[in-house]
Amino acid sequence: MLPSVRLKCNREGFSVSKVLAVIPARYGSTRFPGKPLALIKGVPMILRVYQGASRLKGVDRVIVATDDERIRRVVEEDGGTAIMTSRAHRTGTSRVAEAASSYRYGIVLNVQGDEPILPKAGIERLIDVMRSDPGIRMGTLASASTDQRDHESRDVVKVVCGQDGNALYFSRSPLPSGPGGFLKHIGVYAYRRAFLLRFERLKRGALEKRESLEQLRALENGVPIRVVTCSTRGIGVDRPSDIKRVEKRLRRG
Repeated sequence: MLPSVRLKCNREGFSVSKVLAVIPARYGSTRFPGKPLALIKGVPMILRVYQGASRLKGVDRVIVATDDERIRRVVEEDGGTAIMTSRAHRTGTSRVAEAASSYRYGIVLNVQGDEPILPKAGIERLIDVMRSDPGIRMGTLASASTDQRDHESRDVVKVVCGQDGNALYFSRSPLPSGPGGFLKHIGVYAYRRAFLLRFERLKRGALEKRESLEQLRALENGVPIRVVTCSTRGIGVDRPSDIKRVEKRLRRG
């Protein structure tokens, strides 16, 4: 394992309610190398994500956490903030945690670097929920769907919740659904800073390994995850062909 890049600690005083949005962005991708720099209507995708996160109500600061100088340079040349993190991170959450350790913000938002169209209203509601209930250590988003192909697809993560609004389980397999369909997980997370910084030390359980879903580590270690539902979903980019879908959505406005 390579050592983490040492980051200069931010000197601001700690604030329980301040929100730091971190966008993890690595250059290497099995299905789409260089994905953060892919152009969407002439603009690098990482800049579209950064600009979208900067417009979120309730976010106090946005940074990109990357392992590649090309990504850092593109962000900084546009006036944004990017920091270099270790190339050894296996997950985006680990990269976000390294970046967040240098900022004294009580709530950390993990915004995926391949979501150029963010579910703005849902994320803002998630921030409100985290601020209003200090007992929530981790939260995420989901939206109702009736798409049967998505329900059966292992590429689409499903979630079921209890009456308290907390997740009971996440799975790539079909989960029980009702008349309104099933809940499709949206990969945006909010964490208490203290919990995020110890997340990597939690034991990986059998369910996380079987499903390849990192959020199950919290559930297997007895940490509830609050699920905030929203009506709009972002569009993720996994393959080069997804760029056209995003551009089509942007043309519709």
